[in-house]
Amino acid sequence: MAKTRKSKKGSVSKNTLRAPTVTNSNSNAGLANGRANSPNRALQSPKARGPESLIWPVMVTLGCWGMAFSFLVFSKDANHVLFAGIAVLMALLWTLSVGVRIRKLLILRQR
Repeated sequence: MAKTRKSKKGSVSKNTLRAPTVTNSNSNAGLANGRANSPNRALQSPKARGPESLIWPVMVTLGCWGMAFSFLVFSKDANHVLFAGIAVLMALLWTLSVGVRIRKLLILRQR
């Protein structure tokens, strides 16, 4: 039987785990605070770019309302009212989202 190398499971190269050394801790803290207060941080919602950014949300909203209507009227299932209620709730949330996007778009156009 040939001798084979044993692989080290779970071990990672020490070079990839090392953090860069910083000699001045005050400059690093200022950089972190500057990023937290900047308007372009990742957690902020993106600005509405124009009416073309409303196409998909409006289509999803109309689809949810149509699904709620079809569950309520055309379904033969015993729980069709429950399914329609869930679809109405989903449609209301999407309607609220589209309303917020339209309001944000109108506010940006006034500036």
